[in-house]
Amino acid sequence: MAVVDAGTFSAAALSLGYTQSAVSQQIASLERAVGSPVFERQPGPRHVRLTPVGEALVVHARAVVARLRAAQADIAAIVAGDRGALRIGTLQSVGTKVLPRLLRRFREEYPDIELVPLEILELNELTDGVESGRFDLSFTPMPVPEGPFAVRRVLDDPFVFLAPAGTPEAELESVTFRQVVRLPLIGVRDPQVLDEVETQLRRTGSEPQFVFRSNDNPTIQGFVAAGLGYAVLPRLTVDEDDPEVVVLPISSAMPPRRIGVVWHVDRQLLPTAHRFVELAVEVCADLSRDWAAA
Repeated sequence: MAVVDAGTFSAAALSLGYTQSAVSQQIASLERAVGSPVFERQPGPRHVRLTPVGEALVVHARAVVARLRAAQADIAAIVAGDRGALRIGTLQSVGTKVLPRLLRRFREEYPDIELVPLEILELNELTDGVESGRFDLSFTPMPVPEGPFAVRRVLDDPFVFLAPAGTPEAELESVTFRQVVRLPLIGVRDPQVLDEVETQLRRTGSEPQFVFRSNDNPTIQGFVAAGLGYAVLPRLTVDEDDPEVVVLPISSAMPPRRIGVVWHVDRQLLPTAHRFVELAVEVCADLSRDWAAA
């Protein structure tokens, strides 16, 4: 894996703290065990390439290493007992509205457990982190990708429409996608949300016009507040106290974004982790009731 990731034997040796000859010997030993070359050697300091056998083997190698890391995380948690750490993968919107309430309630019950929220840059890091053992639990949009995952759905996050305060659209009680598709739009880069929004807008028979895209929620809302466009976003991502923006329901049928908590199906979750999941369900239920009453 080090040779594949680094691209050369010398770079792999440097990352591992080995000599290049030691790496070469270990790869040669591996190839004898496999009965076939796993790399195509090329003269000079060029990047090596996997053979078809090597391509097949590296998939299994990554899975084996991920399981070993998960085992290490399990053992560390058991040894730590009630004074361990719980590492939580999270996305930006969950970190704003769900985690603060959830962490406060969890710490009231388990003051000696260190909660370590870890925000990611790319959504695939959420499930990758669970598989590799980097996260004990992770919030993630659903459905989750194929993998060794168990998931508990915690929140249905409805889509809403954002308009600059003072515009004619801001005076409406709700909007339809036929109204929205005619407007300049500020959009997200997240492919899951982007595809859902664009699909719904194209069902009107018109092509939506996006003037700007970002994965930073405050940036999107800031562009709307400045009158540069309108947005369709999951409600969890929106600051509803912003006086420069009006948030409206969408009367056209659109399924909500579903948020779940995911963990490794082969890992033994401690009671504290199970309790964290239950508290996440309770906090998200409270949030849903707040939305319904607004």
